[in-house]
Amino acid sequence: MRKIWLLLTVALMAIVPAAAAEFGDLPKHQRADALRYAANNSLFTLYHETAHLLIDKLNLPVLGREEDAADTIATYVMLEKKSPDMNRALQDAAEGWLTTARNYQAAFNIEDYTAGYSPDRHRAYQIMCLMVGADGAAFRKFANSHGLASGRQHECAFVYEQAYQSVSSLLSKQTGPSRVDVKYFPAGRSLRLAERALRRSGVIEKVADELRTNFKIPGRVLMTVRVCDEPNAFYDTTTSEIIFCYELMEEFLQSYSADLPTAVNQR
Repeated sequence: MRKIWLLLTVALMAIVPAAAAEFGDLPKHQRADALRYAANNSLFTLYHETAHLLIDKLNLPVLGREEDAADTIATYVMLEKKSPDMNRALQDAAEGWLTTARNYQAAFNIEDYTAGYSPDRHRAYQIMCLMVGADGAAFRKFANSHGLASGRQHECAFVYEQAYQSVSSLLSKQTGPSRVDVKYFPAGRSLRLAERALRRSGVIEKVADELRTNFKIPGRVLMTVRVCDEPNAFYDTTTSEIIFCYELMEEFLQSYSADLPTAVNQR
């Protein structure tokens, strides 16, 4: 896996020297880590938006915040893969939310408490709780390194079991196939590195293939990758469209690089 990411890094730098210059001061293996981290956070984001799609098109029940439910479904789907690569992707996703919390949520205000989203740090630890609840042997060291209390880790087995029973019973009844179309729009010169990294990672196609195979969704689903003028991803109920913004991929790359001393120490 590491060799693949190193080859990807070299290829990207050859294609897009201006954008890759941002990573020029990093050793090759750290650039490879940044690309892996960005792809894995993009993958979790896509599963999260896919959860919104499933909730909408399959009329899945939601109790509580839909955003929290989408995180739970995304984490469940990734845990069910039971693979080292997907386990690492979940670790990167949890660390991604912790990084966002450090960068943007130093203090709460009334808008944070009244928003439809849980605070980023809470989202990170809820994902972590489901991880350690599903497989303590695989994730306990990771949870310990981020300070998830042992008492809470014990409770996480029950948290995961509840999530497993709820999500598996709903999704097992929704077998495919479905029509899912993928379209990449040009990113432009300033976001070319993000476009190349996203295309070569294959995460868009991976999630699209899973939707085609595993779920019977009425109508046509679109997965669109484009410039949005903001780092974001979202599901549009009016068009049955999952939209992923190149700016979000760029932000994942930049946030890893900016947080590199912390990120490297955690690995």
